[in-house]
Amino acid sequence: MGIPEAVVQCWMARQRVQRGGESERVSASKDAPLPLRLDVLSMLGPSADAVLTGEDQIGEVPVVGVLSAWAALVAEQTRQNPVSHTISTLTQFLLDNVEWACRQQWVTDFAAELEALLKILRKLSGIEPARIPLPVTCPSCDLRAMIREEGSGWAAECRYCPVIKLSAREYTQLVAEQAQAVSTPREA
Repeated sequence: MGIPEAVVQCWMARQRVQRGGESERVSASKDAPLPLRLDVLSMLGPSADAVLTGEDQIGEVPVVGVLSAWAALVAEQTRQNPVSHTISTLTQFLLDNVEWACRQQWVTDFAAELEALLKILRKLSGIEPARIPLPVTCPSCDLRAMIREEGSGWAAECRYCPVIKLSAREYTQLVAEQAQAVSTPREA
């Protein structure tokens, strides 16, 4: 699931969940509670100009703020016209320029920030990616904690070692090495 899909899922999760069985309500306010989730609305709403100017912002930066900041940087460095500040146009602009962005020294920050944004959106929407346990041990911690997470782009990663993220080729090699180690008799 990409950012646009996660935004749609968040939008659908903006309503407060009604919980049954609450017989006693104690409240210090006579006002009715808000019918919508403010955490979701804050992420989906407009972004403060503070994001673009580098000033502090309280809480998570809204989706439009994160995408706008990266799109502005790409537009400036590639001498393109800035795009409108809608999630769909910003996402498309960044996708159109992703090959160029991958050659920049800030690409790891770009990827990390977009990955963090996607995790926040998934958490807010209540949709967690599927995690498939893998039958190998982590090459770093030796625990059987390797998983394949839907949409992560990695063939395998360790739940406990954040630096262990394997491509399909690296994972195939790890499987072969561990299979070889198991099938080779040990000398006594």
